[in-house]
Formats: sequence, C-alpha cells, structure tokens
Amino acid sequence: MERKTLNMILWPVALLLLNSIWIGISDNSAPYEINDYDHPIEDRTVTLAGVFGQEKPMPAVFEVEFQSLASDNGSVEWKIFDGNDLLVAQWSGDLSEENPGWDGELLPGTYRFQTTAEQDIITEQTLFIEPFGPYVIEGHIALSTLLIFVAFAETFVRKKGGEYIEKKNAQAMPVKEKVPFSRSNSGMPEHDALPAEDDPWRTPKGL
Repeated sequence: MERKTLNMILWPVALLLLNSIWIGISDNSAPYEINDYDHPIEDRTVTLAGVFGQEKPMPAVFEVEFQSLASDNGSVEWKIFDGNDLLVAQWSGDLSEENPGWDGELLPGTYRFQTTAEQDIITEQTLFIEPFGPYVIEGHIALSTLLIFVAFAETFVRKKGGEYIEKKNAQAMPVKEKVPFSRSNSGMPEHDALPAEDDPWRTPKGL
C-alpha cells in the first residue's frame, strides 16, 4: 500500500480516536463527598474551581440518600447556598420519598450544603461535577484543528526532508573527470598485437 493511501486512511482514524478520547474525558465527574452514613449530618462547604480560570457553569449532580435507624418515616431537607448566601437549590420531603437529589449547573465558587433531618436519620450525599463539560465543543474543535495541523506539518517536513537528503546525496557523489583521447587499459592487451602474416611491414612473399 502506498504511503499516500495509508495516510488517507490513518489520519481520519486518528481524528475519530482522539475525539472519542475527549468525549470520555469530558464526561468524567469529580466527586465531592458532603455526608456519609458513618458520620453525623453536618453542614459542609465546597469550593469549585473553574478550568483554566474560566467562569462557565459546570454540569452538577447532587445524589442524596436518607436512612432511618428507628422508623420508616421522618422529615428531611437539604439546601445549597452560594458564596453570597443565596439559595441555589433545595429539597424537602419525607423519608419514604424517592429521588431526593438534584441536577443542574453550578458556577465556579464556594457553596454551602445544609441538611436538616429528624433524629436517628442518617444520609449519604455526594456532589458530582463535570469540570470539562462546558468545553465539549471547544475541545473537539481544538483537537481536530491540532490534528489537521500536525498532518500538514508531517507531510511538509517529510517532503522537504526527502528533497534535502536527495540534494545532499547528489553533492556527495564523486564526479569522474573525463580526459579526451585517454588511453584505455581495458580489454585484452595480449591479443591487440597483429600476427606476423598481417603485419603491413612484412617481407613480400617470394623474396
């Protein structure tokens, strides 16, 4: 297979592979543990940092589970406040209700998680943040552009490098000097002499 044809196959494959890796990276979530079953319920403060100092809102999922050590009923509630003590999200209900969590977006900054529950109720709360979530499209564009640039650069360097090597080899080859009417020592010198009967200075016959 020619190199040009091989490159036409490999570069699209590399582009697809690189973007697939980026999708996997951008979907990754960073967990922040707020409360767990092994410790009493507490108010927790979490600081979320933006990627590269940007202030884009990041996809967030707040997973919450409640358990009672005494009965199956009880009032529970949680609230999320931002750095200015403004309410961002909240939920309140009964212990028997399902899906008491929340999903949305949070800007980089500091957040306070406040949980209220009746006695003998414990909770497990985890906040999941996707820091690269806001940059999915930008990441695809940047990686694709970078790969295209590398493809053209590789072709250019390979072409110029080949030309340089050919030129270098041509300059390094010794040039044989040609002398006009030079004597050639090739052949079979021992047979070059004429036989006696063909010698133009031979003695005429009959003398």
